[in-house]
Amino acid sequence: MTPSDYVVCALANVMWNQNPEDGVLGMTLAGLIIRNRVLAGWEDGQWIRLIEKHESYNMPDEGTPVRPMRLGDPHHDILFRRVLAIAENIYNGRERDITDAGSKINPGGGALWYCRLNECSERFKEAIVRHMMDEHPMIATVGRISCFR
Repeated sequence: MTPSDYVVCALANVMWNQNPEDGVLGMTLAGLIIRNRVLAGWEDGQWIRLIEKHESYNMPDEGTPVRPMRLGDPHHDILFRRVLAIAENIYNGRERDITDAGSKINPGGGALWYCRLNECSERFKEAIVRHMMDEHPMIATVGRISCFR
């Protein structure tokens, strides 16, 4: 196993742990957000640090229990194998960024933040959603997920 294989597996597991109601698009979106943060230089552009801190960037309210991490099984789950392939494409820069429409509103690239507006924490609303007209413009909607720069 190479270091990049390890990163791809970790990325796939973060994607796998997204809300199943959002399907493969929601999982892909989570992976793309991590890649966009790498490209933007967050955590010195280190994939593993961004993967490790992914949940904290959703800014859960105080006292919110930590979700247990589900691990995907590539031997017995065809959907996880698909997510693993998408994670590899994201890591290698081959997956099209569905959060980047290339519009004038969004000259800097894809989304760095995302949430379902009806389910985000108060901390996230205060820091990101309430600033969508200036600091964090909403640049895309994927299913029920809103994406911000």
